[in-house]
Amino acid sequence: MVKINLLTIILIMLRICVSAQIADEKCDMVTYIGEAPYFDGDITNYIQSKINYPNSALKDSIDGIVFISFWLDTLGASFDHKIVRGIRDDLNLEALRVAKMIKFNEPAKQRERPIKVKYVIPVDFKLPKEED
Repeated sequence: MVKINLLTIILIMLRICVSAQIADEKCDMVTYIGEAPYFDGDITNYIQSKINYPNSALKDSIDGIVFISFWLDTLGASFDHKIVRGIRDDLNLEALRVAKMIKFNEPAKQRERPIKVKYVIPVDFKLPKEED
């Protein structure tokens, strides 16, 4: 009787473990990225080179950092851009415009397969320094 109960428990545990492994293989949720997406060059310099500082923000001496989140698809293209933390409309819209131009050369990978990942970038607006 004890052997039968023990065998039943082992079979149930084995079934649970196999089910968990199958579920993990089909799951789209990624908690660890095997290889980060690759951007050719320095993404910060790329962003800074594309920014057109809005005249209204220059006039009002407004600067700061706008954080933009977006998804990278399995080809490295960005989509679903959103402002995580903004400053004001003119700077936020310019940060969104620049973020939409970003294209990674290689997507993120998990187990050698391309995966979709969420990415957050800071877009830094710095006022030009005044010369004495």
